[in-house]
Amino acid sequence: MDKKLEKKIDELFEYREFPRLFEIAGQQYYDHSLITKMKNLQAAIYYLDHHLETNWEINPVKDLKPYWKEIYAALKECGVKKSQYDDYCKLIYKYQKHELYLREQRLPTSFKKEFYYYYKSCDVKLLRRIIGDHFPIVEKMYPSADWRCFDLITEVNDDVEDVFEDMRTINGNYVLIDFLENGVDKSSKNIRQFIKEISIKDKTRAEHSKNKNYAWISKLTQKECKQTTKLLKANMTTLKTNKKRIKMSSLLLTS
Repeated sequence: MDKKLEKKIDELFEYREFPRLFEIAGQQYYDHSLITKMKNLQAAIYYLDHHLETNWEINPVKDLKPYWKEIYAALKECGVKKSQYDDYCKLIYKYQKHELYLREQRLPTSFKKEFYYYYKSCDVKLLRRIIGDHFPIVEKMYPSADWRCFDLITEVNDDVEDVFEDMRTINGNYVLIDFLENGVDKSSKNIRQFIKEISIKDKTRAEHSKNKNYAWISKLTQKECKQTTKLLKANMTTLKTNKKRIKMSSLLLTS
């Protein structure tokens, strides 16, 4: 794994609060052997994603098989049994379909935002599940379902942050595709409204949750909602005057 990719994975893990989860389990995050195994799994998923982003003509069985072989090998290293591979990867399978749908002109914007972003956080959900397998106290204190709003807003944030980088690839960036279809003003309104919906759902869950530990996740979620709204405004302003050629526009928005 090269240094650039490793840095990207380190930033992802820290952004999604993995060090905190290890701390809760009484484990040393930076020295734990599981982290190296999880990094290898995330790298294998990124390699699959990169192939999807850089190749328009894809045979799902023939072309993607080598990448899945690496993902399964990494899962094994993380302690997942072969009989469980499909169950653990079912969200990734679904998101891969969404990426392949781009070749059929079935764009992310044809799906409900919450549905689409739920599956886009498939890699993080998988890794958090593996952490819970190794350290049951983490799942007990912070159940997987409690991360739903946080995962939604952090995925939206990723799309907003990567909107310029993703112009050069074949990428299911919802924010960018919404912009290509609807322009800055309407797209900004659409994404702001979705962020507001996430914020409201999170506050409602925090109010009614029986899990007192949810307050911490809610605080993280509300912080991300505010930061993502601010970043959206800045990047949409830049997009308005952007003159760069967008690779996807000629591929995805054809009739």
